[in-house]
Amino acid sequence: MTDREYGDLSAEAAQPYWLGQGDRGVLLLHGFAGTPPEMRNLAEWLAEHGFLAYAPLLAGHGTTPELMALTGGEDWMSSAGEALDELLGRCRWVGVAGQSMGGTLALHLAATRPEVRAVVSQAGMLWLHDWRLHLLPLLHRLVPWEMPSGEVDLYHQEAVHDLHSYRRRPTSAILELVRLGRLVHRELAAIVQPLLVLQGGRDGVVEPANADEILARASSSIRALRRFERSGHGMSVDVDKAEVAAAAGRWMERFVGPGE
Repeated sequence: MTDREYGDLSAEAAQPYWLGQGDRGVLLLHGFAGTPPEMRNLAEWLAEHGFLAYAPLLAGHGTTPELMALTGGEDWMSSAGEALDELLGRCRWVGVAGQSMGGTLALHLAATRPEVRAVVSQAGMLWLHDWRLHLLPLLHRLVPWEMPSGEVDLYHQEAVHDLHSYRRRPTSAILELVRLGRLVHRELAAIVQPLLVLQGGRDGVVEPANADEILARASSSIRALRRFERSGHGMSVDVDKAEVAAAAGRWMERFVGPGE
């Protein structure tokens, strides 16, 4: 096991990818300390249904934890925004979907970029309940790294290898993640696009109440929440991954295009 990830991942596999073609596109944003492969199931569904899917690599990810420590919320939002611009350069109509922090960034783009026609948040985060987070502003310089406990909330435990997440996470980046969640919480009322929120019932990282809060605070006239009770936080790779991808894909199929 390396510092780069839990599973085996080459530098090539961590790179951004495009799948499919067409005038309709969907931006797929991976989670905190993760990489684009975690969104592959949705990308393949979209490509098979006439979409162009783009999964970028966010700043500081897919390299080393040391490089991630040099980035923060502004960098991740900039990465997402630049990727959206790339997709808009190829497609007339676009939607955004994301997993975990990627879901949070998808909400940010929906709130700030009117070009986004629909949004899907999978295990999106507004807050994390952990008493240690209150100490981070003071202690992140003294305790630079957080090591995952090894406990996995996934129904299929071996699916953790499909997340390709850093083994060490910079505490400075965790502090930035908390700040990003607070920012997006304030932005939710600006979201008017059709909004789908997906949440795993076994999620031990992001409390399910986050999903309820996202749905309640958004201004979208069309919005829905679907829970997958068997799935853990990494719902894009867990037991219900096919159903999760299909739910997100059908939402995009319904709302991304000339008819809306």
